[in-house]
Amino acid sequence: MNVTLHIRGPYESRSVEVIGELSIGRSDQADIAWSDDGLSRVNTTFFIDNDELWVADENSTNGTFLNGEQIQGRPRPLRNGDRVTIGSTTEIEVSIGDERRSDPYQNAFPSSIPTEHPQKPITPAAPTAWPSPAAGNEDGPPLVVIASVIMTLAILLLGGLAYFIVSRMDDPSTSGPGGKPRTTASAVIPTRVIDPLGGEDENDLDDLISSWEVAETELVASDVSDVTVASAVDEEMELNVSAEFLADRQRKAMEPRNGPTGIKHPDLNVPDELFGDGVIKQKRKLAQMNSTGYRQPMDFADLAEKRMSGELIEMPMATESFYLDVGGSAQDRPFQSFSFKDGTPEIVPGHPKYDTLKRLADNFAGQRFDLGNAADRKQMRRRLLRMFQPRARPILKELADHYHQRFGRPLRVTSLTRSMDYQILLNQGNANSFKVRGEGSLPPHTSGCAFDLARKHMTIEEQNYLMQKLAAMEREGRLDALIEYGVNACFHIFIYHDGQAPGRLALSSVTPDTFPFLAELSFE
Repeated sequence: MNVTLHIRGPYESRSVEVIGELSIGRSDQADIAWSDDGLSRVNTTFFIDNDELWVADENSTNGTFLNGEQIQGRPRPLRNGDRVTIGSTTEIEVSIGDERRSDPYQNAFPSSIPTEHPQKPITPAAPTAWPSPAAGNEDGPPLVVIASVIMTLAILLLGGLAYFIVSRMDDPSTSGPGGKPRTTASAVIPTRVIDPLGGEDENDLDDLISSWEVAETELVASDVSDVTVASAVDEEMELNVSAEFLADRQRKAMEPRNGPTGIKHPDLNVPDELFGDGVIKQKRKLAQMNSTGYRQPMDFADLAEKRMSGELIEMPMATESFYLDVGGSAQDRPFQSFSFKDGTPEIVPGHPKYDTLKRLADNFAGQRFDLGNAADRKQMRRRLLRMFQPRARPILKELADHYHQRFGRPLRVTSLTRSMDYQILLNQGNANSFKVRGEGSLPPHTSGCAFDLARKHMTIEEQNYLMQKLAAMEREGRLDALIEYGVNACFHIFIYHDGQAPGRLALSSVTPDTFPFLAELSFE
């Protein structure tokens, strides 16, 4: 059985033969490692069983679609010419048989995967009119035709048998323990064992890349209080920003464009630097931070401590060249401490963290907040979510200034630093967010070194300009940048906390006490 898959993405196309079984995903755990951040590590598998080609979704995050219809549950049989879409931009056409087209893409694929995935109509082939003996074909239909008819009847018979087996498998009376279908080695419909996590390891940064980009509720400028700072430090005086100026920057950033926009477009020129090699770099740097004693902020009191110590600095909520769309999901409830062991007790007088919060609230760079006031607590949380690693500040400013000089608009920054409890809060409302499993988990935004730049509203020209700038800065060893697709499409940027691009990590310097989940990570 000759089977060829013609795989196409926006930057690469190739044809591969299926012999037995072939899987596609974004990691080297798949037979074909494909550059598409929307793919799971092992996303989709094609396999041959009883001279038929089947496709199975490995419980991937973004699904597998056959002719526009999502595959769910059991594998689906494939026909010649079927089209499968996976990930964010990957499209596959199936060729079965000896015939090969000179150009497998002569019928153009759509430029992007449609949002609504319409069902592809199937047009039945017209019946073939065979010449009669009177027309000069005295032998009637050739033997190959008779054989084809017999084979067709056999296929129909097997199809009926398959339908019977499937219906019996769905019948509770034929189910095994826990409602799982009973299967036998001779079943006509092959049943594959599918990992319920889709091969995802939520303690592995490689998997977090595809799921951590969760947008907060969009910030409403009228709900944000002015920042009035009285400080002898020049950088803190830059924090004096009014809600009116923030609203002006929002309007300017989101104003209608004249050119084409979109997160998936044939004219997007994504440099190699913005693909998945950053996963390795970020894993190494995050592990290094933990091995050298970095304490991630578990709650807002920890963010307050880092601000007062100078480990993290506050960024102005808006400048001419950027604005921070962060803190939209901040709550006004009383502050709570957080640990995986002790839960979330309220921080009240006498609590070990109360004095830290109280000292900052009494003098937040000259501005005072009342911990007993709900509105003050909300605004204080928003200011704490504007914390950033000091080395990252000039890099964000450089990017924003270049972009503003070229296009006359400010960059929209959609996340800076998050405490662990704030990340968990986002998890509760969004199934696609990073799922915090326990002590040792390190979402990149709790490091203080990561920030995101929204791009859905940008023109293709704007995105290409920023990507070239990011790629140049990455080649200089100043940062790592990744392009993210999906609902919260952005450029995810990670700054090296010590100014050093990662080398090979000396694992001998890392202990389970400093990084408990390192056993789950794979360092290439």
